[in-house]
Amino acid sequence: MILKGNQRGGGQQLAIHLMNSFDNEVVEVADVRGTVAQDLSGAFAEWAAEARATRCEKYIYSLSLSPDQAQGRLTREQYFDLIARTERSLKLVGQPRAVVFHEKRDKDGTLRQHAHVIWSRIDTEKTKAVQMAHDHLKLRSVAREFARDYGLKLPEGMKKDGKRDRFQSRAQQENLGEKQQQERTGITKAARMAEIASCWTATKTGPEFVRAMEDKGYYLARGDTGRYVVIDLYGEIHSLYRQIEGVKSAEVKERLVGYPLDQQPDVESARAYASQKLQERQKALEKGSQEVQEPAGIEKRNTALHERQAARRAELDAHRADLYARQFRERGALREMQAAGKEGVEASRTERQPKGLAAFLTRITGIGSLVSWVQSKADARREATHKQQTQTLLRHHERELKEMDRHYLALHRLEVRENRSASTAALREGYRKLRVRTFALRPEFDKALKAQEPIRGEAEGGSKKPGAAGLFNRLAAGMGFTKGDLQAAFERATAGKTGSSGDADAKGLAPADPEKLEQARSLRDELNRRQPRPGPDRDRDR
Repeated sequence: MILKGNQRGGGQQLAIHLMNSFDNEVVEVADVRGTVAQDLSGAFAEWAAEARATRCEKYIYSLSLSPDQAQGRLTREQYFDLIARTERSLKLVGQPRAVVFHEKRDKDGTLRQHAHVIWSRIDTEKTKAVQMAHDHLKLRSVAREFARDYGLKLPEGMKKDGKRDRFQSRAQQENLGEKQQQERTGITKAARMAEIASCWTATKTGPEFVRAMEDKGYYLARGDTGRYVVIDLYGEIHSLYRQIEGVKSAEVKERLVGYPLDQQPDVESARAYASQKLQERQKALEKGSQEVQEPAGIEKRNTALHERQAARRAELDAHRADLYARQFRERGALREMQAAGKEGVEASRTERQPKGLAAFLTRITGIGSLVSWVQSKADARREATHKQQTQTLLRHHERELKEMDRHYLALHRLEVRENRSASTAALREGYRKLRVRTFALRPEFDKALKAQEPIRGEAEGGSKKPGAAGLFNRLAAGMGFTKGDLQAAFERATAGKTGSSGDADAKGLAPADPEKLEQARSLRDELNRRQPRPGPDRDRDR
């Protein structure tokens, strides 16, 4: 069981995040208390209005509860027991809150359930925010007590008692920015550091190191703070010094002496260059593959998302139509009621109208003028009452229409967030295709490498000159190639040598396919162009 909480503002952004149905298979708002609105957007808007009476900017406390699925799912009673313990520990008992349950698939495709609890920190009676001192330590104690009472095992990080170990392990974890980068690109921090570190260890000079990084999609640039940074294919910025563990910054500067900072491109220029290279790789992938750009899984999720969005909007449209019809009926009923009351008063007056001698005496004595004055006053009061009733009803209807507009705005924001998540997922899947592929070495490739070994030293009468295989391997290592890359080139170059024996030439080899032969020659020319050159000259086509 892992509890993570933080104080924050931005209630509308949080509501959109919690209601995102693309990133979560199941979204359930289980409880909303202490607010008039029963949806997250409306509830958080009320909390923001209450916070305006104070100086509190982070008026929300957000808590995520992540149980260990390997130990079984928690029941709703266990979830709410844990929430109640947390409330008592953080002094949030009685505060307005919302509880949301999510189910999303992990890396293995298994549905994982977790919960989010959001409290308002504003105490309306005291007109101030609830203090949240040492909340992380309190959450740690709550998690331990809960695990002890229910016989659950805590993760290794929760078992450490020392503050030093806890803070050191926290420093090794990914921060929010790195997690967002991983969400956009699909590349973990560890994988990125491993790639750049392999470029460092496989090279000896600055030009080789820079070319090796460029082959893997990382481009050297000058950061805003005057330090070396690398820009990946997706435009993300990473500090070069932090990517290579165990290497001091002085060693990096010494190797990159031929790449002074003042001569390096700035971040925006490097991003533009990386974007150009990304487009080139995408075009090459599209040209060399007949697969659809969007994977079937992403396409299926997008279709389901659009269906959910259409259903939600249709439901909201139906509510708006019902609202308009009800308001029209209410206004008509009010007008009919007021008209009926006016007609009843006029009919009553007509019945009470004096006749004959009484009418003559009323007219000559002035009583008729007095009666008319009294009736006009009564009519004015009645008209004022009718006007007040109409205005009250119109204000009520206006509030309902504004509430409906708020729902539409919240739905629009949610759709924008979900569509952005879907787009990010599609891009992330496309980026995954562009990553350097790894292959299992085949016997034919190993056999071809071994066949070149006797050449070493024999052609020159036992001299120590390197053979073709050794030279080729060193060139490949200097440019960041792996054995998988070499095997892919080997397979493309020898693709035409598998024909039948009847079509073979005098050496027993089948004639090569002209198109594949041209591809092999292009690869050879590219390798010759990318061969490391002596000196600090940069071999980058900028």
